[in-house]
Amino acid sequence: MNATPPRNDSPPAKLGPEIQPHPTPPLLLSFVLHLVLLILIAWVASSAPKGSEGTNDRQIGIAVVHRLPDRDRYDEVTADLKKTVQETAADASSASAAAAPPADLSPPIDLQGILSAMESTPAPQSGSGIAGDVQLDGDAFGDGAGTSSKSPSGQRATASLFGVSGSGTRFVYVFDRSDSMNGFGGLPLRSAKRELIRSLQSLSPQQQFQIIFYNENVKPFQMSGMPMTMVAGEPNNLKRAQRYVEAIQAFGGTKHKGALLMALRLSPDLIFFLTDAHIPRLSQLELKVVQDRAEQSGTTIHAIEFGSRGGPAADSFLKDLAAMNNGQYQYVDVRQLRSDPAQPAAAEPGGDEATAP
Repeated sequence: MNATPPRNDSPPAKLGPEIQPHPTPPLLLSFVLHLVLLILIAWVASSAPKGSEGTNDRQIGIAVVHRLPDRDRYDEVTADLKKTVQETAADASSASAAAAPPADLSPPIDLQGILSAMESTPAPQSGSGIAGDVQLDGDAFGDGAGTSSKSPSGQRATASLFGVSGSGTRFVYVFDRSDSMNGFGGLPLRSAKRELIRSLQSLSPQQQFQIIFYNENVKPFQMSGMPMTMVAGEPNNLKRAQRYVEAIQAFGGTKHKGALLMALRLSPDLIFFLTDAHIPRLSQLELKVVQDRAEQSGTTIHAIEFGSRGGPAADSFLKDLAAMNNGQYQYVDVRQLRSDPAQPAAAEPGGDEATAP
């Protein structure tokens, strides 16, 4: 029988001194963590881009506001549209600069009162494409002597038309050529032409004249290559004027004011104004415009009215026109006019004067 060895319950012998663990102080751990955090912040700050270098621009939109009756509508403007808007603004600026009048530009011949009144009433139009028709704006008669002042030279003479007469050195005949002058078989127009030629033949080279026929447009007498201005009453000029008068035809509507203002640009001594148009009439404002301009130029205006009644209407504006401008008024019953069967033929185109349709 084997014997059991005795148990040894005593602790093992110590080989050396025992080493105790030292725990990490919390303060030191906090310091380390904060230090690492500061280092990270410094690194991020130093690597971040500065200023606008290397950054992407933010796209900014432009909206156009449309004012509608019940709301405002906003439309975003695209890059192409923005470019178009910028170009349009630049063009508008350039156009404004180009439209600005020169600093040394002379004022227009018409007075300020005439210009302001013309803006408040419809301006007569001209330039229909017919040979000789001219525009009313600008210096339509060029730089002739009659555009600004009366010629000091010249011998006074007396001219008459349908029983109305006046004296001076510068005469302008303003005649209606609207379609109504074709009434009664064309007798009014033929009679007006015949009387006009007779009046012109009483002038001499010492006097000057101009003829203006009008309907919706204005057609003055103009010799080839010459500006539209007063014409000396020389025999050759009178012959050309006669052929011009004979070629005139009547058509279209009637606008009085433009023809009168064109005549007044020439500063004549006397205007013979003939029309058969009781309607349309010149308004009181238009009559005042004509009166102001006539007073400045010292012009007398005689008015001859063609009609088919026994006498003039009580409210005829032609009576007022003559009275306001120191002129005479004459009513002519076209039914009593003498018919002239030997009416001369119209002038052929291509002469020295402008032809009239």
